Amino acid sequence: MKFRRVERGCAKLNKIRELYERSFPENERIPFVRLLSFLDDERIMEAVCLNKELIGMTYVFLDADLVYLAYLCVKEDRQDQGLGTRILKHLYELYPGKRFIIDIEETRKEDENYEEERMRRSFYLRNGFESTGIFYNFFNVDYELLSYGGSLSQKEWQGLLVKHWGVRAKRAVYRER
Repeated sequence: MKFRRVERGCAKLNKIRELYERSFPENERIPFVRLLSFLDDERIMEAVCLNKELIGMTYVFLDADLVYLAYLCVKEDRQDQGLGTRILKHLYELYPGKRFIIDIEETRKEDENYEEERMRRSFYLRNGFESTGIFYNFFNVDYELLSYGGSLSQKEWQGLLVKHWGVRAKRAVYRER
């Protein structure tokens, strides 16, 4: 498996965009062109290839000892082959000693896509993530925050969101569960 940092003008950019747009619902996506405009030393996109085939992508935000895994996806026909776990292991090795944070759609039995939500949460829990107990709503999507390598406070999370997504992130509504 090869990991390549994505730069503007990358040859596989259209395929990466297509994978990204197929993998995440529109209401959970930042426009791809905007993601590209954010790329710098703290916002990093990687293409994941296997035998020259694009099979996944990641997008992380780095901040002090935190890695916010904003996006991780594996091509649908390549899922359930252990590739997501291998991608996470790569990230853990790339950023040793850092706390990893991911927000996932909150898992609720009454949701139409409950099974998908349950499987996604189970995947991250199997790979060492734990619930932080932080839940929030952002642009009408309910999220649960998971962490790996140590927890974080709601205040830390809010600061990270605003730093990387901008002042619009202040619209997130937090609640206890």
